[in-house]
Amino acid sequence: MVSAPSATPTDEHAPADACGNCPHPLSAHDTISLRFCRATQAGDLPRGCACPSS
Repeated sequence: MVSAPSATPTDEHAPADACGNCPHPLSAHDTISLRFCRATQAGDLPRGCACPSS
């Protein structure tokens, strides 16, 4: 039996500028939001995004 591919992108298929925590590209992060997202991902914390609105 062949299973369907996952709808979630894996790290190997993620864009180079993708944030691992939120839907925004890394280039859209300011210093604070970049630190927040990296800490959130590293700690596997269930919190949202701190990126500035565009």
